[in-house]
Amino acid sequence: MKLTSKLLTSLALFTLLPTAAHAASGVYVVSAGDTLSKIAREHQTTVSQLMQVNQLKSDQLSIGQTLSLPEGSLSTGGAADVPLDVVAASIDSANNEPEELTAGEKARVTVDVLNVRKKASTDARILGKLKFGDVVEVVETGSEWTKIEFEDDEAYVFSAYLSPKLAPDVAFAGDVDSASLHRLESIFEPLLKTPYVLGGTTPDGFDCSGFTSYVFSRLGVTLPRTSEDQFRGGVSIPLEQAQPGDLLFYDSLGKGRVSHVAIYLGNGTIVHANGEDVRYGKVEYMHKLYPFYGVKRYAEFQ
Repeated sequence: MKLTSKLLTSLALFTLLPTAAHAASGVYVVSAGDTLSKIAREHQTTVSQLMQVNQLKSDQLSIGQTLSLPEGSLSTGGAADVPLDVVAASIDSANNEPEELTAGEKARVTVDVLNVRKKASTDARILGKLKFGDVVEVVETGSEWTKIEFEDDEAYVFSAYLSPKLAPDVAFAGDVDSASLHRLESIFEPLLKTPYVLGGTTPDGFDCSGFTSYVFSRLGVTLPRTSEDQFRGGVSIPLEQAQPGDLLFYDSLGKGRVSHVAIYLGNGTIVHANGEDVRYGKVEYMHKLYPFYGVKRYAEFQ
């Protein structure tokens, strides 16, 4: 009798465990304005993985719906070795001492995703999230929390994950013309946060290849108009030999061909028009989300 009872208990417990095919690393509660693609981007996963883990038959979501996040994605609950308001941080960011910020100046987010709070407390309501490379206006500084401007209001984020340096550190190495690359930086920095516009080729709005074409044209380099054609040109370079100024190509639409291009800046950092606006990004993040097609270098930029 006792043996039978133990067996039934074991079977009951087994039925409650998630299977390997649907392993999850956390949960997410759907709120107004959420889409599967938005949730996938914020948690560094894909729409297909979200649908598979949650056994969804369509991309329709309901407010309040609970989704399991695929194993290996960014959990909204944070990580054990970083503050709770940091969804993901690089080792360097987690170990660095906070940099001195100045009220009235701008600062850049140095971690993948950072919660924005109504008040200076982890118990306060989350107003939104900032992403790596986002630039904010500092209203008031503090040793732990910094008050910033956020969506025409004021809010708080952890001070340790803001930097007064608006551009990530990059490495100008090899035989690359550093003067040209500093000029490249001076061209794209004013374009940060320019909205994404499909087919856009001007500072009023860019798509990914419109942005690269515009930036390179200011350097006297003419690129083909589309990302596919830009991938057909230039000289192929192994990823491990990529240098600042090279172009990285991805299939962001899942159609089996190149559909996105970004400018490599060194140290695993890129700048691109990513579907929302012009911003900094991480190669590691892009590789996790999209098939990578390769690196191209245009001779005029060597």
